[in-house]
Amino acid sequence: MGRLNPPALSGSDILKVVYGATFRFDKEALINELDAMTARVRQQWEEGQRLDPRPRILITGCPIGGAAEKVVRAIEENGGWVVGYENCTGAKASEQCVAETGDVYDALADKYLAIGCSCVSPNDQRLQMLSQMVEEYQVDGVVDVILQACHTYAVESLAIKRHVRHQHNIPYIAIETDYSTSDIGQLSTRVAAFIEML
Repeated sequence: MGRLNPPALSGSDILKVVYGATFRFDKEALINELDAMTARVRQQWEEGQRLDPRPRILITGCPIGGAAEKVVRAIEENGGWVVGYENCTGAKASEQCVAETGDVYDALADKYLAIGCSCVSPNDQRLQMLSQMVEEYQVDGVVDVILQACHTYAVESLAIKRHVRHQHNIPYIAIETDYSTSDIGQLSTRVAAFIEML
């Protein structure tokens, strides 16, 4: 839904769906519900029920949850739309399926070694996924969410910054945060300035 321009759903709504899906145990029912929701939202979009045009933001970095929620809120309250999530629980985890032919262990290893995780170096898969999403989602800026305790993402932020700026010529900002609410004011100020640049 984030690929549509303007987007069909806010980043907050996408976050609720993606995060909520992790708590569903009946995956077949979940897939059916997601397919039905996607069809309904797309039909509404085609009928003209769209969000207003705003700068399109891609979130990359650490897993979604409480920390990402406050970042998404800051982005959308300051005039941007989060259109995609290239992070541990976003597209990164679901982009490649496990092959159903051949050796089971090889198929599982291939799937999990192909995830662009910050624990892997060099992390070419992450850069490829980021490039793909920047193009497909027509992204205007990238926000790298780094949890203070996640050192591997902090180390990788310079490479991500260079990739986004040099390969795609779009703005990038790294936001280091945690699960507390103590930095919400500072976060809002930084995000507002970033979106104003777009």
